[in-house]
Amino acid sequence: MAFNIGSRIDSVMARIRQAQEQARAEMAAAAQSVKEPLLDAPDAKPLNAAEGRYLDSFQEERAKKMGMPELAAPPPAGTAPATAVPVNEATEAQKDKGWKAPQTTVAQTSKKGCAEATLTYLEQSSSDDEVPLSQQEAREKVRNKADTLATSETAGVKDRVEVNLDDGATPDEMGAVLGSMGIKVTDGSAEVDTDALSGALKNGQMALALVDSNALLNTTLAPGEQPKEGGELHWLTIDGVNPGKTDSTDDDLYRVRDSVNGAYWVKASDLKKSVAEAQEQHGSGGVMTVQKDGTAKTTEQREALARENLEHTGPLGKGNGGASRRLSVGESS
Repeated sequence: MAFNIGSRIDSVMARIRQAQEQARAEMAAAAQSVKEPLLDAPDAKPLNAAEGRYLDSFQEERAKKMGMPELAAPPPAGTAPATAVPVNEATEAQKDKGWKAPQTTVAQTSKKGCAEATLTYLEQSSSDDEVPLSQQEAREKVRNKADTLATSETAGVKDRVEVNLDDGATPDEMGAVLGSMGIKVTDGSAEVDTDALSGALKNGQMALALVDSNALLNTTLAPGEQPKEGGELHWLTIDGVNPGKTDSTDDDLYRVRDSVNGAYWVKASDLKKSVAEAQEQHGSGGVMTVQKDGTAKTTEQREALARENLEHTGPLGKGNGGASRRLSVGESS
């Protein structure tokens, strides 16, 4: 009997050691896949091994203070269920319109890289290639198109806008590059019209927002904790909508793709405040809705679309969107 008990104990201990070794191996493999923080972002916060990137503290703190749902893995069996993630009611319509949006948000690779990252995400989403573009491939395509617009004598935009993504991008620059990508700007506004925005998303469009980089943070803080100074102009992609508890679109939630903080949901009222703050602090800001233009295939057609897009970008102003990161909660005190 003693022999049997001892054998069972040895067997159990062996399985425990095996499980521990496997767990250590998996953790080591995960650590290898995680990107290092950007050299120009020394204050990058905790790494998220599940997504393989560094995150600013803003998303975590914002979700806690606003009671907004966090994008998290399901809890272990026997524990309380996680808060439900809002359902994106734009997904199917966007697929029908030809968008192939990747799950991963594109992170900016320089201090002024939010515009380039936003365009890279849309390049991935709008690509007609059978094999999805990697972020690097999409980024190179965006760069090449921007460089072509900057030097082309036939594109017809040099006399109206100087395209240079190295220092961010103005609304005109964004519109021109989007046109060269075969993406049409359908509307541009200096404020957030939730009826128009929610309707466009549900009809298969996407949107870009030019906001103040600190304004969304301020909506999560008590008045005494809010920094008095404004942030910088910052580009976001809006690719999702979820209806609120009333019939008013002012209660809707919007999913944003942020090149600093990843993907998260924001209240319509907070998006409005962020755009209004951008206009007040910087004289620029707003929302532009966009759709794939399946008719613009040739270089000439896309150059024409780039010029056409400039007719809709004016309301957002001339400010240069290129913020590198938001002020974190820890830095605001």
